[in-house]
Amino acid sequence: MRLFQVPIAHRGLHDGQSPENSPSAFQKAIDAGYNIETDVHLLKDGKVVCFHDFTLQRVLQGKQGKIEDLTYADLCGNDYLLPNGEHIPLFEDLIALVDGKVNILCELKSINAIKFDLEKKVYELIKDKPWIKVQAFNPISMIWFARNAPEVCRGQLATDAPNKLLKILFMFTGPFKLLKKSRPDFFAYNIECLPNPKVTEACKKYGMKLLSWTVDTEEKVATAHKANVDNIIFEAIRPEGYKK
Repeated sequence: MRLFQVPIAHRGLHDGQSPENSPSAFQKAIDAGYNIETDVHLLKDGKVVCFHDFTLQRVLQGKQGKIEDLTYADLCGNDYLLPNGEHIPLFEDLIALVDGKVNILCELKSINAIKFDLEKKVYELIKDKPWIKVQAFNPISMIWFARNAPEVCRGQLATDAPNKLLKILFMFTGPFKLLKKSRPDFFAYNIECLPNPKVTEACKKYGMKLLSWTVDTEEKVATAHKANVDNIIFEAIRPEGYKK
């Protein structure tokens, strides 16, 4: 599967001229032959947009508000342009741009464990496109795909719990605890927390491939090799390839 064979450009192949999750960053990744990782949110009008943060401030250089409070009409105007003047792209725009030339790894920024509106919208966009895969930190999101769209390749994003509160939470509803229900095809684990025997054991137990994020130095590439990672989600560096 191409997802596990060709390095994955984190939020596109972004640089000083092309911001993260921008059309030009996506095009650069395609031109270089890399797979693309992107993040998606649901806009106020139900459209799916490529954007990482829940708030606008960091990416839009101080702009206040939440991405989920905007509409497609807002994005078409000039009030919410990316730093290089490009418009924030819809997920469907990225799909049309890629058109199967590389794989897309779509991270669902979903926190809703009741309605699953984002999951449903994304599935409608990708259900006939096997070159698009999904992943999420929220294991409930991946359980939804396991139950409603098991044919879609899906992955569980995870990291070690950074504080005591999350350690307690992870004991009951953490990514390891829910693997039996979500049955992901791959684990996408924080490179800063590898190698990790618990991750290796989980991958073996559930037959998962192992991806790692975000690999941005040659030292982290070496760590990925040491941890037997199947493929890397990278930025800052330009890997010619990645082999275990």
